Amino acid sequence: MSRELRSSAKAIESISRALIGLACLAWSSCQGSVQSAKTEDEARLMVPVPICVKRLPRSAAPGAIVSLSPNEYWSLLLPSFDDAAKALDPSSEDCSGRRSLAALSPQAVDRITVDPDKLTLAAAADGMKVLWLQSHAMADQTSSGLLALIRQLDSYLEVYAVGTHRGRPLGTRFTLERMGPRLVINATEEDCSGEGQERRCQATSSVYLMGTGALEVAATYPIEQVASASAPGGLGTLEYRFSASADYRAEAIALTEHLSVRSKGQGEIRSSDLERAFRLKDGQLIASGESLWTKTLAELGERRQD
Repeated sequence: MSRELRSSAKAIESISRALIGLACLAWSSCQGSVQSAKTEDEARLMVPVPICVKRLPRSAAPGAIVSLSPNEYWSLLLPSFDDAAKALDPSSEDCSGRRSLAALSPQAVDRITVDPDKLTLAAAADGMKVLWLQSHAMADQTSSGLLALIRQLDSYLEVYAVGTHRGRPLGTRFTLERMGPRLVINATEEDCSGEGQERRCQATSSVYLMGTGALEVAATYPIEQVASASAPGGLGTLEYRFSASADYRAEAIALTEHLSVRSKGQGEIRSSDLERAFRLKDGQLIASGESLWTKTLAELGERRQD
């Protein structure tokens, strides 16, 4: 082979190696970008980005946290709140620019009186809190109002998501749960009567998913229920007791349901169990099947006594 041909071959080989190296580098860079974007998305779920940040109306000593009054929570979340008149415009924007309360009042209403003390504040992990401002009293003894996930820092308040919640103020409690990296709010409403062994409760949980700063109810399920019904053949009265426990997982809420049937003087005469789940799909929680309690009520039909 001539010297010129050997030189050309070496040059082509060098260029090929360089091109392969550049291709590998580009591929690694793309892979890194995809992985980086995925990591950033997961981080946003773990520590959500605030949709509004409000400077606190007063300061505290260095390192201390300001103890906010009920009026201050209303003013920070709902800028239309008039502290002196204890009133607000339900059609106005909340701190995030959303008109979260607009659907709770008739369109012509631009001013309602509220009681600032009617709020629920539940502490959660990492300094976060669930806040429910009960602005609208309903005829069925429930209240509606702004629901928000917040965190208070040294000199300002971060708001991560807002929505509305309706429930019984005295029997409602909120907890912050994790589904993998995703934060969700669980609202449990409980109504109990009786004392000791005669205590009976009706309790239901609602799950709020958080997306683009909005809180939306994605699932509702019973966790404690009781009903009485006449025994088949009219031989006495049976009590049906239902309970459920929830396990929050990365892609689902796993429910374990239990039903106990009791007869006065005989104790438990029958029981049954069911496992089902609400699975996360396209930002929604989809039930894998019907609740054991729903099936039980359908079976009781006209025999039910309460």
